[in-house]
Amino acid sequence: MPNTLGMSQFADGGLLASKPYASSGAYIDKMCDYCSSCHYSVKAKGGEQACPFNYLYWDFIARHEARFVSNPRMAMIVRSYSKFSDENKAQIGQDAKRFLDTLE
Repeated sequence: MPNTLGMSQFADGGLLASKPYASSGAYIDKMCDYCSSCHYSVKAKGGEQACPFNYLYWDFIARHEARFVSNPRMAMIVRSYSKFSDENKAQIGQDAKRFLDTLE
C-alpha cells in the first residue's frame, strides 16, 4: 500500500515517484469518454463553465511551482503555467478556492 499511496498522493514528496500523478480535464477527456456528457467545458481553464479538474490541476501546479520548476518531468508544465496571464492565474486560484471551500 505505501507504494500506491506514495504514487497517487505524491505523499512522500517525490521519493517514490518522479512526478505527481495529477491530470487536467484535457487528459481525462483524451483517455475516456466521461467528458462527452458533462456540462463543464474541458477546454476552459477557469471560469464558471471550466472543468473543475482543469483549475484544480493548474492551482496545484501554481502552489508547488517553486518545487516543480527544478523537476525535469514537471519543468515544461511549470513553464506553460508561467505563460498564463496574471488574470488567468487569478481566475484559476479563485475557482480552485471556491471549489475546495465547498468540501469543508
